[in-house]
This record gives sequence, C-alpha cells and structure tokens, in this order.
Amino acid sequence: MFTQILGLSAIPGNEKPPSLHSCSVCGKDFPYASKLQRHLRTHSGERPFPCSMCEKRFPEKGLLMIHERVHTGEKPFPCTFCEKRFASQGELRLHRRTHTGERPYHCSICLKSFSRHWHLKTHLEAMHSEVVAGFTRKKFPCSDCEKSCNSAAELRDHQRTHTGERPFQCSFCDKRFALSGTLVRHERLHTGITPYHCSDCGKTFAQQWTLTTHMRTHTGEKPYSCTQCDKSFVAPGELRRHTRIHTGEKPYTCADCGRHFSLAGTLRNHKRSCTQSKKESDTEDPSASRTTLLPPHI
Repeated sequence: MFTQILGLSAIPGNEKPPSLHSCSVCGKDFPYASKLQRHLRTHSGERPFPCSMCEKRFPEKGLLMIHERVHTGEKPFPCTFCEKRFASQGELRLHRRTHTGERPYHCSICLKSFSRHWHLKTHLEAMHSEVVAGFTRKKFPCSDCEKSCNSAAELRDHQRTHTGERPFQCSFCDKRFALSGTLVRHERLHTGITPYHCSDCGKTFAQQWTLTTHMRTHTGEKPYSCTQCDKSFVAPGELRRHTRIHTGEKPYTCADCGRHFSLAGTLRNHKRSCTQSKKESDTEDPSASRTTLLPPHI
C-alpha cells in the first residue's frame, strides 16, 4: 500500500525484472555492476570523492561535480521559460514544474497531487498518518504563538508571519514574498504563463484555485451559501461581497470625499467621477465666486 500511495510502481507477484547483479544486503537488482557498486555505498557509507575546495565528500563523482558548482558559481542549465539558470538538471527539472504546473506525485487517498516527492511524503504524514503504515503524526509547535505545524518546512514558512522576513525576490520587479509558492504565482503575471487548463472550454489559468473556481461555471456547483438568505456562490469572495448586503459593511473609503462603499469596483468607479469633479473645481475661474467691489460714489 505504501508504494502505491507514494505513486511508485510495484512488480506483480514475486517476479523480479531480468538483471545480472543483485545487492547482497537488501536484494535490489541492477543491470550493471557499476550501478550495483554505487548502490553498495549507501549501505557502507563510503564517500570516495572529496571536494578539493571544502571538506565534503560524496559517494558518486557526478554528485561531486554538481557540488563543486556551489564554489565555482557555474550554472550550465538554463530555464527556457525564464532567465533563471541551475547547477544541475535535477534542479532545472523541479523548477520547470513551477511553469508547467506538472504534479507527478499523487496521493491515492484524497487525490491531491504534488510537484515534489517529499511534498507528498509530508502530506501523507500530516493528513493520513492514521491509515498509512509507517507514518506517525509529529507536530512542530511555533515558539511565538499557539499554532502547531505539520512539518519543519511548514513551521519555517509560518514563522515568517512573525519575523516579517520575505526572502523570495521577484526576478522581474522589486516585490518580495514570504513563500516560494507565492513568488511563483506572482511571476506568472510577468511571464503570462497559464499552466492550468480547463478540459471543457480550453481556457487557461495562472493558478490552480482560479481553475477550480472556473470549473464550477460548468458543473453548476455553488458550495458557498449565505447564512441569512438562500443564495449560494461559486467562490468565497463572491459570498463575502454578498454578505455586505445584509451587514451594511462598507470597507472601501474614498480618500477625496470620505464616502464609503461596500465594493472595491464601486469605489473605483466613484473615484473617476470624484477626481474629475475635483479637477473641474480646481480649474474653475477664481473670480467667478468673488463679489465685485465698486468704487465709492463721488
């Protein structure tokens, strides 16, 4: 079950694929002796390839070559979608998924999909540990508030809400973001990349949630219901705007005249007319409103 949940394929029955070299420790099969030799280092801990610029050692020469680019700054693998470059093909492959929207790792329990294998493992541990053998739910408490996170990565992201840290810089403008995912979605505004496709009408979207909301226009689903009347809506934002009809809330204020509005769009329309009126008032002939003083009668 574990291999199926992680999206890995298993060979039916007890049959093994044809191979010439088997690991005497764990029984894995390899088509070449060189691959078996590299694999054996995972058991022995042997790291025969030292870095000439630091003290790190590696079990494979290829891993050493990739590491040495940290020192040299070499990034020979360019992204075809943006200007970023990477030190290894693996890093480039993972990065490209931020543009293409590819999510090859699927949870067979709730059908969510992920771009990285460790994201799937973290999801399983956090959400399905009760039904997946080998996983135990571990909590990561925040030292600044009462929130508990499901992973160390989630805790790191959460703590930025306290520190205000924004380590992710947009490569096209000056904006910075606390989360890498927010940066990815923002950069699509610059690149115009829309990786999420509607299978019914062909429209494309930059974010998964906008596609999900759009799909409801085809299915007719309206999961967000008003508690004060019988109306329902396809998106939480629509419900929020509708609720102001009942509450009378007007959170948008005109800075020029002080009037309040319940919708941002209504405020935008008002500001056009308000700004125009202000300009006309400023350009009006000052003498028109003055009283003409006549000289005293002689």
